[in-house]
Amino acid sequence: MSSAPEGKEFHVKRALGFVALGAALVLAGAVNAQQKAPKKAIYTITTKDVSVGLSANSSIPQMLGYWKAEGLDLEVTTLEGSTAGVQQLAAGNIQFATVGPETALISREKGVKIRAFYAISRVTIFRVVVLQASPLHSVADLRGKTIGVSALTSGAVPVARALLASGGVDPDRDVQWLAVGVGAPTAVALTQKSVDAMALWSDFQAGLENRGLQFREITAPFMKDLLGQVVVARDDFLAEHPDVAVAFARGLAKATLFGLTNPEAAVRIHWKVYPQTRLQGADEARALKDSIHVFNARFETQRVDNREDKRWGAASPAQWARLKALYREQNLIQGTVDVNEVFTNQLIDEINRFDAQAVIRQAKEYRGGTQ
Repeated sequence: MSSAPEGKEFHVKRALGFVALGAALVLAGAVNAQQKAPKKAIYTITTKDVSVGLSANSSIPQMLGYWKAEGLDLEVTTLEGSTAGVQQLAAGNIQFATVGPETALISREKGVKIRAFYAISRVTIFRVVVLQASPLHSVADLRGKTIGVSALTSGAVPVARALLASGGVDPDRDVQWLAVGVGAPTAVALTQKSVDAMALWSDFQAGLENRGLQFREITAPFMKDLLGQVVVARDDFLAEHPDVAVAFARGLAKATLFGLTNPEAAVRIHWKVYPQTRLQGADEARALKDSIHVFNARFETQRVDNREDKRWGAASPAQWARLKALYREQNLIQGTVDVNEVFTNQLIDEINRFDAQAVIRQAKEYRGGTQ
């Protein structure tokens, strides 16, 4: 009889069918899990001094899970100086870095294919300062003097060089440059007159002021037109992984809004992640006051409510053009690069697609924890 073999064959085929279906489901599940797996990236803050002024770049989005909510597994690292950050970016060792726009422009002209896609600060954070009691008052007064910097790779260096050149001071021949680090070593270098001036940034200065130092800025009219810190990535990475760039920047935007809404909460979050940034040995009131001073020095440059373009991260083509013109005038660049190759606003609308009011409510209601 043929019915038995046919029935047996049917059962074998059905069994094989279930095996195949099971394998397909397992494979589909693996693919689905892989698709949902967090995207990984490394972001470098280009200073070892991760002050509370940098909480939007570090502690706030980490503690509140802003990057995680975007499906991003982000590692935050530090290096000393914008140039060092660009080198790591060019080598493919990291995906994002924060640098001054002048560093991005100079790097692009040197053939490094990086591009700014998010402007953190709409005004420059860099400046040259002297102690309040210093006899130096103008750029010309810096001729023959020693200018301190955190590191020779610092983003403050090209800004200071432009400032010097604008006053007829040759940044290579007429001054000496000395790397003095950050924090206490800088205070010692200034008070012991190892340096006559410091090229630094806003929250760095605020930290020194918390140590009792008082400063005057030596500046020039063009300084007010300079753009502040930007986030850069390689061209090929932005082309292949725009979603990762958006996820990173959206977390940064949310964190900035949270911090501006509730500075005290931002400070306390930062203390949890970076306990060394809390003033050691001070009572709560003093520690909080000092940290808020540092916080405001940086976050005030990151506001968008006082800007014509109120989108987080947007940069003005006019600011980039002005920056290029200034550096060309001072012979710091040749000016051969189109500014549209140095920055893009193409991701800004997508970065800003989040519930700002929800972030504001979260900040106002924050009572600690990860929420």
